[in-house]
Amino acid sequence: MNKTIWWTLLAGITAGFLLPAVAQTRVVVLPFRNMDGEVSLNVWSFDLADSLRRMLVNTDPAQTAFVMIPQDSVDLVTSEFNLDPTNVQFESDVWRAVAKLKADKVVQGNFFRRGGRVLMNAYVYDVEFKMADPEYQAKNLYKTPETVLDVVPDMAKKLYPALLKPLP
Repeated sequence: MNKTIWWTLLAGITAGFLLPAVAQTRVVVLPFRNMDGEVSLNVWSFDLADSLRRMLVNTDPAQTAFVMIPQDSVDLVTSEFNLDPTNVQFESDVWRAVAKLKADKVVQGNFFRRGGRVLMNAYVYDVEFKMADPEYQAKNLYKTPETVLDVVPDMAKKLYPALLKPLP
């Protein structure tokens, strides 16, 4: 009995030292930028981000490929830094919030109403370089104002592979 316990303990300790530690990629989804400037459309900033976050988490519910930073943490940090996606300084100030959240990748997008349609884009940014992934982008997606949220599955499908890419 004692030998079994000792061998199990020794195997566990050895495995702990020999197997590399795998750190999961921490991902944050930020509110979309309203490039139109019309205040009544600001609700889409949060609706698009929330829907995209849920869709990405649903593709990997166990969060084995990446860990999604909880929305309440994002809200807390954005309020601490007084970040507002409609503010001009949002693009420069957002990186302080991302650093505090200890995110490795950032999902962010924008939308612009053009005529009777809404143009939407979404990107996955590498925090180290502060640049969007050049390969996996959801760009030039058009929907009518009534069907804006219908674009989220397409965005998630295009952005998900960027979240699986290893960190540099």
